[in-house]
Amino acid sequence: MSTTAELIAELNALDDRRAQVTIAKDRAAMDAIFAADLRYVHSSGTDEDKATYIERACTGWYDYRGLQALRREWRVIGDIALCHGDVKIDVIARGTPKQFTSRYLQVWRREAGAWKLAALQSTPLPPAA
Repeated sequence: MSTTAELIAELNALDDRRAQVTIAKDRAAMDAIFAADLRYVHSSGTDEDKATYIERACTGWYDYRGLQALRREWRVIGDIALCHGDVKIDVIARGTPKQFTSRYLQVWRREAGAWKLAALQSTPLPPAA
């Protein structure tokens, strides 16, 4: 049994890995990290399932250049982990460069001993004054 600190470190590493494989357009690694029933709601309001998100992230619909975690706060409740955080996003979305900071809620679920990202909802933050 891991300690809370070890579990948080594991979840942080998984989220860092998720960012890396998304930028790298690594379809197989993304498939392994995401739950089969993933729901991804972007800061634009676009709502995608796992297959749609992976397809778009790997074919240039979204061309992620950077996903920098700025803040993460985890709550683990049994086999569910909630992460409230902020991320700096650098992406070319359908040909339009965008750089912004987003606040998000991620839901990770432990399935057969492995943590999978089951849901992510993102809200853009207003630019700093």
